[in-house]
This record gives sequence, structure tokens and C-alpha cells, in this order.
Amino acid sequence: MSDQQEVGPTNAPAYAARTIGQIRLHGAWRHELAHHCPKSRLFWLTRGTTRITADLHPIMATGPKILFIPASMLLSIELPTQLQGHVAYFPNLADLELPQTSLCLTPSSAEAQVELTGLIERMARLEDQDTPSARRMKRGFGLLLSAMLERETLISNQRDRDATHRLRTQIKKPSKSAQLLSRFAALLAQGFNAQLGVSDYAARLDVTPTHLTRICREITGRTALALINEVLMAEARRRLVDTHDSAAKIARDLGYSSPAYFTRAFGQETGTTPTGYRDQKQGQWHSMRHR
Repeated sequence: MSDQQEVGPTNAPAYAARTIGQIRLHGAWRHELAHHCPKSRLFWLTRGTTRITADLHPIMATGPKILFIPASMLLSIELPTQLQGHVAYFPNLADLELPQTSLCLTPSSAEAQVELTGLIERMARLEDQDTPSARRMKRGFGLLLSAMLERETLISNQRDRDATHRLRTQIKKPSKSAQLLSRFAALLAQGFNAQLGVSDYAARLDVTPTHLTRICREITGRTALALINEVLMAEARRRLVDTHDSAAKIARDLGYSSPAYFTRAFGQETGTTPTGYRDQKQGQWHSMRHR
């Protein structure tokens, strides 16, 4: 709910920083389900291995690794217990000069790793402060992190041109299949409408439903329908936890034909009703607060 200060990608403050442990504790599903976020994110993975999909393209990353995800890109990232690190959130401001593409970088040195950890931790300590000076300091840390990301990208390119990977694809010239998947991801990130099926998205992409499903399965291991449902369910879960909106309103906003159909679809994905899910998350939150 809005007064619970849940830790999620869409409702984090303009500048924010969390540990991987914090975002796992407060709802790993927020990041593990395909979703888009209005903020850019920098994942600093210090230890462990994870699987990321950016615009539905999968990649494996093992720490130490810097991952940058620009605003509104469709993303999911697995958060296994051995994964350690931080994530920093940035507002979508031009003066930050953040990259417009996704990046996967190996830090250039041990000193760079210490510097990156220090900047993110100092930003995190300011999160609950909203004074003019604190806002300027958070913006300053955002600028420093942006500059550091640019520096690490340049060093990586100079050291090895193949060390910097765009997460959209790991080849220089995306195949037609990869391009189609990116276009499909962009459509999914534009909005939420349960009335749009595979055939509707295929028509917008000028391909057949069978072809779209085949490409999705080849690259992601999932069908197009499964990916559509995952994005819808991620938004439904977020609305149930972060807002006071009724299940009926959420169903209507997401394009379900009726609250009953939404409840049935939600139950198939989660094993519980929307109301039951909301009550469960509220109970978990209150339990954590009183430990």
C-alpha cells in the first residue's frame, strides 16, 4: 500500500539505492517478473550469478558486474539468495547524461569497485532526507555515478571492444528475430491491456501469431502468450500492493472483461485471489515492521 513504503522499481524515490537483499526481502517478484520502470537503474552485482532479460533478450551475468538499464525498458532479473550487490535508481533527467542503451560491464579495477560501492551506499544513507541540501547531494551522487559509468564504458571499450554488451542482443547486428523480439517488448512496455492477445500484437508487428510465438520460444523459452500474461500480472501485483485501488478497478484498468475473469486469471498465475494476495503482503509487511 502507499503508506507501507514498499521497495519496488516503480515507486522508489527519484534518487534511491537498495541492496539486493532489501529488494529480495520486500518482494523479489517486483524485479523477477517482466516489467518496465520509469526510472533508469544501475545494478552493481558484487557476487553471484543471475539471469537477466532486457527487452526479452536473456543474458547471464556473474559478479563483479555493472548492469545499466535505461528507463522504460522491459526487464526481469532473477534474485537468487547467493546474489549480492546494490541497485541505484535515477530520475529520467537529460542533465544526468545517462546512456540510452543497456550496458553490461566488468569494473576496470578493484579501486573502481570500492568507489562504486561507496557512492551507492552514501546515496542510500540520504534516502529518507528531503531537505534542499540532501536533494542536491543525491543529485550530486547521481551525477558522479553517471560519470563513473561513462568512464568504465570508455575503459572497457579501450581494453576490449567486445567487453561491452548491449543487453538487447549480444551480436553487433541484431538478427531479424532479435529485432522482432525487441519490437514486441516495446509494445508490451507501452501499456497494459488484457484484451490484446497474441494475434493483436502479431498484427501490429506485421507477422503471424505462429511466427511471433516461435521467435519468443526460440529466444526466451516462453510463448508470446506467457510473456503477455507475465507483464499483466506484474502490474496487477504492483497495484494490489502499492495502491488502495479495488480489485474491480485494477481489473478494469488492465482491460479485463470483468472482475471475475481477472480473479480467475490472477488465481491461475498466483494460486490465490487478488484480495488474498493483498492481505498476505500486508501481513508480511507488518510482520517485518514489528520484528
